[in-house]
Amino acid sequence: MTSPISANIRSLTLTLALAFLVTSIGAAYWTVLASDQLANDPFNPRLIAATNGRARGAIVDRNGAAIATSERTDTGFARSYKDRTLAQVVGYASSKFGLSGVEAAYAESLIGQDPADPVSIWRARYLGDRSPAGQVVLGIDLKIQKAAADALGGRKGAIVALDPRTGAILASVSVPGYDANQIVDPSKQDAAFDQLTHDAGHPLLNRVSQGLYPPGSVFKVVTGAAALESGFDPTKKLRVDDPYQADKSWGDYYVRSSSRAHGLFDMSDGFRLSENIYFAQVGLQIGAAKLTDYARRFGIGSTPALDLAAAKGQLSDSGSIDRPTLLADTSYGQGELLVSPLQMALVYAAIANGGVMPTAHYATEVRDPEGHVVRQIAPGPVGQVISPATAKTLTTMLVGAVAGPGAFAFGAKIPGIDVAGKTGTAENRPGEPPHGWFVGFAPAQNPTVVVAVIVENTPEGGVTAAPLGAAVMRAALGK
Repeated sequence: MTSPISANIRSLTLTLALAFLVTSIGAAYWTVLASDQLANDPFNPRLIAATNGRARGAIVDRNGAAIATSERTDTGFARSYKDRTLAQVVGYASSKFGLSGVEAAYAESLIGQDPADPVSIWRARYLGDRSPAGQVVLGIDLKIQKAAADALGGRKGAIVALDPRTGAILASVSVPGYDANQIVDPSKQDAAFDQLTHDAGHPLLNRVSQGLYPPGSVFKVVTGAAALESGFDPTKKLRVDDPYQADKSWGDYYVRSSSRAHGLFDMSDGFRLSENIYFAQVGLQIGAAKLTDYARRFGIGSTPALDLAAAKGQLSDSGSIDRPTLLADTSYGQGELLVSPLQMALVYAAIANGGVMPTAHYATEVRDPEGHVVRQIAPGPVGQVISPATAKTLTTMLVGAVAGPGAFAFGAKIPGIDVAGKTGTAENRPGEPPHGWFVGFAPAQNPTVVVAVIVENTPEGGVTAAPLGAAVMRAALGK
C-alpha cells in the first residue's frame, strides 16, 4: 500500500517535471524558432533601449545625404528626421510607440547587429559588447524626392519612382504626411500620436505601397500583353461605337467611351486615345482565363515583395472574373480591380525591362561605422513576366500614347526624350470625383526610371497626373 507521503512526492515530482518541460519548450521556441520574429518586433523595447545611451545608426540617401540621425540630448540621444516627405518610408523610433518604416525593417542594422554580421550579434547578446552602429543606405535620391514632393504639391495622393533595372526606389511621396520628430519628442509625442491615429486622412499610411485604388486605363497594358501573347493581331481594326453592349443580356449595362467615339480602332489607337470600348472587346475576345493569368503574372491580386509594409490588391472581390460584364470592365481597368501605385510601377517596370519584373526595395546597403559595406540589398528580379518582343511592342504603343496625334498622355512629354506612358481616370465611389493616374518610363529605348502618380479625387484625372510624372522623370534624367 502506497503511503500518502509517497503519493504526494510523486505528484509533486511529476508537476515539477511538466513545468520544466513546458518552460524548456517555451524557451526553445522564443530563442530558436521565434528569435527573428521577436528581434524584429517593432514593439520590442530592446531595439530602442539598446541605443538609449548611444547613437542609433543613420539613415541616408543614395548619395550619403542624411535623412535620419541621432542627436545628443541631456538624457542621451534623440532621433532627428530631416525630410518630412519621407515620413512614411523612414518611419519613427519611439520609446513609447515603437518602430515603423525603415526604422523597424532595419532595426537590427541600426543598432550595429546586422544579420549579415553574426559575430556582432553574438557579442552583443552574450557579452554585452555592442559594435557602433553604421548606416542604412536607401535608394532614395533626395533631388528626385524633392521633385516628386513639389509636383504633388500637397494634393492627396502618391508618387513613386524606381529604377526598372534593379527595383531600387528613387522617390516615394505619400500625402498627407506627418512630422516624425513630433512622435519622438517626449513633450509632444502623446498628443501627436493621438492626432495621427484619429486623422481621417490616414497620414501614417504609405499610399505608395499600402494605398489601394482602381487603376483605370493604366491597367490596359495588362490586357494588351495578354492579347499579344495569345496571338491577337494588334493591327486588326475593331469597330467602336459609344455606348457599347456586347449582348442584350447585359440589360441596362453599357461600356462608355471617354471620347464618345465611333469608328475603327487598332491597339495603337486604343492606347493613344485611351479607348475603353476597344479594350473591352479585346478582353471579351481573349477570355477571362487568359486575362486572369496575365494579371496574376504581373502581380495583380498579390502582395508585392518589399522591405516595408505593402498591401495586397485584388483582381475582383471574389478573386475571379465570373461574368462577361466584369470581364469587359476589368479589361479597361475598372470592375473590382484594386492596386497600389507601387504595383502599377512594377507592371510598367516589367515592360521597360524587356519583360522582366524587378523586386522593389527601399534600402540598398548596410554599412559599418567606417563606411564598409556589411550587406548589399539587391533582391533580384521577380521573373520574366512577358516576352521581350511583347515588351517592345507595348513600349512603342506607349510612346504613341504620349506623343502621337491626339494622345491622351500628352502632358508627360519631355523635349528630346521619348517617354512611354499611359494616363488613367479611375472611376471612384458614386458621388466622388475620380482618381487621376499616370504611369510611364523614360528614356523609352533604354529606360532608367519608372514613375507612377495617383492624384486622389481630381476631376481632370490623367490630365492632372501626367505633367507630375514628367516633372519627376525630368529630375531623374537630369533634364
